[in-house]
Amino acid sequence: MDNEQKKNEQELTGSEVNVPGAEVTKRKLDQPETQPVFDINESDMVTAQTEPNPQTVAFTDADPKSVQQETVSAGRPVNVHNVTEEERPSPAERAAQSARTQANAAADAFRRGEFMRDATIDGAANGDDRLIALLSYATQILIPFVMPALVLFSESSKKRPFQRFHAVQSLALTTALIVLGIFVAVGTAIISIIPVIGWLAALVVGCLSPIAVLMAWFAMVYYGYQAYQGKRFAIPGLTSFLKDQGWI
Repeated sequence: MDNEQKKNEQELTGSEVNVPGAEVTKRKLDQPETQPVFDINESDMVTAQTEPNPQTVAFTDADPKSVQQETVSAGRPVNVHNVTEEERPSPAERAAQSARTQANAAADAFRRGEFMRDATIDGAANGDDRLIALLSYATQILIPFVMPALVLFSESSKKRPFQRFHAVQSLALTTALIVLGIFVAVGTAIISIIPVIGWLAALVVGCLSPIAVLMAWFAMVYYGYQAYQGKRFAIPGLTSFLKDQGWI
């Protein structure tokens, strides 16, 4: 009876009882088991909403409606940035960029010994057209700009595309050669201020200048002869620049 009474007292007090072959967990009878309860109001709950990253769309005046319709249909906020006139390259800047690109292409072609491209016979060119095309090039040796200008301002030449093509091309070739000569002369004058090095540079330019002039004359005669054969041809770099500007 004493052992059974002690066992009952241990169960009432929550003490551990060693029972062979079994495990008894300790718990306090005077403290009831409770689950933790969290009292959370729905108003206290904050849901994080991710905001979509706005995308910047730049459009010109070409077709702004299409860009706006596309962004609205996609359902995302868009920061629209209008391209102003100040951000667009001016015609002079576009011409300068095209000139640099075509100058590099012309230099590469001349290093390869390529002085003419895409030569084709113009069947519509008659004898007068071929003669005027020849004179547009050949006369640049003695009287620059005169003959091409007469062709371009002539009323009859407006109906003769072969004449106008070679008049514009010969005029542009003469202008390019003169501008190149001016740059070389100014650069040589600036470099010549430097002792020794400047003098050597001026001496080299002075020796090469007659050769450069002869090469320019040869180019005029060569292109004039090709034009007299009734050919339309492209001068590397120069003709591409004229087409980019819409002059031929």
